[in-house]
Amino acid sequence: MTKKTILGLTFAAALAIGVGYAGFQAMASPDVKLTYYTVKKGDTVWDIAKKYRPKDEDLRQTVYDIMTTNNIGGNDVLRPGQRLLIKDGRATK
Repeated sequence: MTKKTILGLTFAAALAIGVGYAGFQAMASPDVKLTYYTVKKGDTVWDIAKKYRPKDEDLRQTVYDIMTTNNIGGNDVLRPGQRLLIKDGRATK
C-alpha cells in the first residue's frame, strides 16, 4: 500500500469512529428522543434544525449536532430521500 492509501484509510476510519461516537453520545442520554428525518426537495439543515431544536437551545448548536451526527460538511448538499438521524428536541423535557 502507498502512503496516500494508508493515510486515506486512516482518515476514513477516524471519521467513522467520530460519527459513531457522536451518535452514541446522543443515544446515551435517557431524556433524548432520536428520530430519522427523510430529506425533502428544498430542505436545508437550518430548516430541519428549526423543526427539531429544543426551545432553550441555540439554533446553531442544533445545526452543528445534525451535521456532525450525520457526517455532513459545510458544502454538502442534502438529497431528497436522504435519511438523517436527529435528536428530537420537541420531545425532550
